[in-house]
Amino acid sequence: MGILSKLTTDERRETPHIQDEVPADTTDHEVAWTAPADCTVEQLSLWAVPNSEDALRLRPVIRRVRGDPDNPESAEDTDIPSYGDGEKFITGEPDGDRYYVNAEMREGDQIVIIADNSNTDYGYRFRALPTVDYLGGIRRVIGGVF
Repeated sequence: MGILSKLTTDERRETPHIQDEVPADTTDHEVAWTAPADCTVEQLSLWAVPNSEDALRLRPVIRRVRGDPDNPESAEDTDIPSYGDGEKFITGEPDGDRYYVNAEMREGDQIVIIADNSNTDYGYRFRALPTVDYLGGIRRVIGGVF
């Protein structure tokens, strides 16, 4: 369940594999990946199984915990991608849809996929592949020059 494996890894980049099945008639189902070090999320690709388009809603966020990690109120969620049309989720059966994110994360921050499934009979699977670069912020710019 949840994080199955790292698909690729090297000194600088990682593509964690985040996936799960969202049970029938479920809201606020969460699956998370925790950053092991400061990094930048460059992009996020999403997939959902066929026939889930009307029932499955995915909301990818970066969850930044500031303060007491045991207190849920100390966490701040930032939507990735940011939506310009007022929507807060992705629907329509994404099939490898790529979203350019370019958001910094600190060690311990999380990429969380929050999912709702309005179908009362079937669970649906999704998969998210973020591309994470560990040369974040100013180090990323300097690292790219050398």
